[in-house]
Amino acid sequence: METKTRGGPESPQDRRDRIRRQRRLGVLSELSTRLALGRAISLRGGGALSVPVYREFWLASIVSNIGSWMQMVAQGWLILQLTDSAFYLGLVGLMRAIPALSITLVGGVLADRVDRRRMLLFTQATAGLLALLLGLLDLFGVVAIWHILVIAFASAAVMALDNPTRQALVPDLVGKENIPSAVGLNSAAWNGAAVVGPALAGLLVAAVGTAGAFLLNGASYVAVLWVVGRMPPQPPKGNVRESIAQNLAAGLRYMRGDPRIWGLMLVIGVATFFGRPYLQFMPVFAQDVLGTGPTGYGVLMAANGIGALAGAIAVAPLGASRRKGELLILITALFGASLLLFAGSRWYLPSLLLLVLVGAAQTLNMGLTNTLLQLTVPGELRGRVMAAYTLVPMGLMPLGQLLVGSLGARTTVPVAVALGAGVVTLFSLAAAWALPAVRKMP
Repeated sequence: METKTRGGPESPQDRRDRIRRQRRLGVLSELSTRLALGRAISLRGGGALSVPVYREFWLASIVSNIGSWMQMVAQGWLILQLTDSAFYLGLVGLMRAIPALSITLVGGVLADRVDRRRMLLFTQATAGLLALLLGLLDLFGVVAIWHILVIAFASAAVMALDNPTRQALVPDLVGKENIPSAVGLNSAAWNGAAVVGPALAGLLVAAVGTAGAFLLNGASYVAVLWVVGRMPPQPPKGNVRESIAQNLAAGLRYMRGDPRIWGLMLVIGVATFFGRPYLQFMPVFAQDVLGTGPTGYGVLMAANGIGALAGAIAVAPLGASRRKGELLILITALFGASLLLFAGSRWYLPSLLLLVLVGAAQTLNMGLTNTLLQLTVPGELRGRVMAAYTLVPMGLMPLGQLLVGSLGARTTVPVAVALGAGVVTLFSLAAAWALPAVRKMP
């Protein structure tokens, strides 16, 4: 396959346009950072942030999450520049899905059987080394698409162990009374970084290339390693007398027997598989649909992040309210409808505004589901249930990306995204009467 050359001459007009976009992006990034930090400081006096060990872990996670978002944005742009193919964007999703689908549930069992602190030290160190490897390959000009595929596979395998452990650890740090606050803060840490990370990545890609984003991401893991290394040991919570297979079977029986649990998994599963792949194809929307470059791409990702941050901030108060099940279904319908409108937009400013709404709705979908699960599941089974929860974005979203990439190659990416958004919207309407156990959750 013939690949596109990276770089090229820049006309004076293109340079002036790029400088104007960078200035706008800088203002957006500064405003969003102040919003995220201001909200964090205002919450410090109570809730989960009143627990010192969690507060340190949360702040370190923000640093690491910014790096992760930088790599996500830069990697999508690098793939498009190497191949000019939406199919390869979807194929990277498949490489992430294979270990996620095969390892995550085992990762949940391990999260209940081993010291969760030691597990996080291993996974975070390994993820950082993989990011540095990709950065060095890109820096020396030898990176190829197969390198990206292999590193994506290895990184997903590491995250299949990391995510269930992280989800199960947080309630141990903050206590059950602070779970809604912690869920909202964790989501804010990820989605606040979704504002800053893409903005920085857009500037870095335009200024020095994609390698800078990968290398900075690798360095960002140092913050989490330092904080986790200072945590007290976390003794196993599960039944270590049983085998891993027996532990896994017990967790699956529990989830299958509770209609609230499998109903929540179904809601988030449909939204993730059919709706959330849109983010992987943002380079296509930026370049081919909206006619913008890497800086404009970064602004699009930042707009999505602003909405996601707003949704994350709303998780804590909504998670403490009543009738959360009904609210979850309503938010899922809003996610599908707003994504359908975004897929049909051909103008930059309306697309930015719609991405804010899309980001807020999909974050609330995840955050409310997480809160309901954490409040419902007993502690000795939390690792296994939260493994199934993390399996949804880690496993189903990459498979959805592959489906959208394949369908987009046959039609167009906007058509593929619109079809998925339509499925999410119709499912939400049906779930209002087909999933009474979820709808009635307080």
